Amino acid sequence: MVSIPKLFLTVVIGFGLCHFSAAEGDAKISAPETEMVDLAAEIGSYVRERKPDFLLIGNGGVGLLEVTEDNAEENVARLIRVLDGFFMESRFYDGRTENGAEARRNNRATDEFLTAMLEKPLRAERQVFTLDYVKGKKIHTAQEMGAAAGYVSDGGDTALDVIPDRRPMYENTGNVTQLKEAKNFLVLLNPEHYKTRELYIKALSETNYDLLIVDLYYGDRPLSKEETMRLKRKANGGQRLLLSYMSVGEAADYRTYWQPSWTDERPHWLAEPNPEWPGSYKARYWSQEWHDLLYGSPDAYLDKIMAAGFDGAFLDVMDAWQYFRENE
Repeated sequence: MVSIPKLFLTVVIGFGLCHFSAAEGDAKISAPETEMVDLAAEIGSYVRERKPDFLLIGNGGVGLLEVTEDNAEENVARLIRVLDGFFMESRFYDGRTENGAEARRNNRATDEFLTAMLEKPLRAERQVFTLDYVKGKKIHTAQEMGAAAGYVSDGGDTALDVIPDRRPMYENTGNVTQLKEAKNFLVLLNPEHYKTRELYIKALSETNYDLLIVDLYYGDRPLSKEETMRLKRKANGGQRLLLSYMSVGEAADYRTYWQPSWTDERPHWLAEPNPEWPGSYKARYWSQEWHDLLYGSPDAYLDKIMAAGFDGAFLDVMDAWQYFRENE
């Protein structure tokens, strides 16, 4: 999923077991797949003790639905229990092409595998959302194929920085208080085209999407409760769900928790930079230091999301386990 550009955020602010020495602050860990499921489960327990109806959607978690010798059936079951919804990019069309019109349909083997994996949360009555990076007629094709499979699907641009110039599929006036009631969604993570905070909030509030997924921050300040309350109401008067983005598999140097010294000397829990997203680094997500940044105190990222009045969190980069299985 796209990162928010550093130029906009002037902030004070998806393969082997991993082993690290005690000097690095990490004991021997279990399989990276299990560690990611553990993190999701810990986040789930934490938020539901405080807000029982708080929603969690995982992005990049489809690989964790496959049972392998390193990812037991119990892992799959735990992940499905903890997440209210599963989000997948490029479900029907391959990759992130610059020209979405040229995106090609996934081959048959890939399609059959993804169908089988996503059937698991569907059987457990979890909602599945898919987003393909396509343009033109392929947007409608992706929407229709998703609907036929039981998903809530859409197509759009990889930048995730604009509100599409079209009406939401299955636009409705109903109140949406549960994920299973959502018939459409909008992901807008990069608000750089909106020159002021008010223009940004106003533009979003004038849409009729059932589910909005946005960043916690505009500029150097998180959204306020008053602002999230505005965003929870569709333009037609219906209630909708509002979720905040939160990466669980990568840290970024434009986030509030980033310390300037980390650029020159990374802490042990920060791995290599992600070449696709400058300023982002793979996080050793099993590390307690990373957990402490994510949740557990008023200054932790998830706690700020809850304090701002969001209905839930969109957990991105859940496929970070693949990097550590291949590289460490």
